[in-house]
Amino acid sequence: MGSGTGYELGGLVLQFQQGGLGHIAQSWVGSGPNQPVTPEQLHGVLGAAQVRSMASQVGMQPSKFLVLLSQRLPEAVDGMTPDGHLPDEGTMSV
Repeated sequence: MGSGTGYELGGLVLQFQQGGLGHIAQSWVGSGPNQPVTPEQLHGVLGAAQVRSMASQVGMQPSKFLVLLSQRLPEAVDGMTPDGHLPDEGTMSV
């Protein structure tokens, strides 16, 4: 899923869909209000190993990383999808 420290936006949305939280991710992509996500929901969607890996890449404890990610991810995805849909080529990363 992606390369380096970035993750393809489409892959991230797919993880949310597979984790039963697709409606939350779609709210960030769409033009309506962004639904919040909790650190616990992120942990469930991403899994412990991915959370540890992502947190270590930015030099944070996993629990603090999840809190920060839960605050920033909805806004970041919303900003990367100004037209209300995912990019065609999956070229954007988060």
